[in-house]
Amino acid sequence: MKRTFYFLCIIIILAVVGCNPDDSETNNTSDIRDKITGGWKCQENSAPFGTQNYIVDIIKDTIAQRVFIDNFSNLGQGKHITAVVSGQTITINNQYIESFLVNGNGSIAANFNSISWNYTIDEGNGPESYTAVYTKM
Repeated sequence: MKRTFYFLCIIIILAVVGCNPDDSETNNTSDIRDKITGGWKCQENSAPFGTQNYIVDIIKDTIAQRVFIDNFSNLGQGKHITAVVSGQTITINNQYIESFLVNGNGSIAANFNSISWNYTIDEGNGPESYTAVYTKM
């Protein structure tokens, strides 16, 4: 009777252990936003301002696929736009920052060390085209 009891206990323990998810399965989910958060050096080019160099921070939002880009277009720390990350593309959908309408997209390099941008900023006189390259710090 004791052997049967022990045998049943072992079977139950093995069944419970076998039902737990493997840690390696849960750690394999990769969020690209984790690879692009942090400080970036920006070199931005536009007709109105020529070449500007400044720092931006990319911050992961709590909403899936979204990030904040702080100091976007050198408008100042604490001023940010929201962008959506999908694969190696990062998109800025029409939104206002400091009364400027911004939209565009970027391409994230395969090594996650740079982002190449094309976007427009409309200050009320029609959209101006900008290009920028972010380089990971």
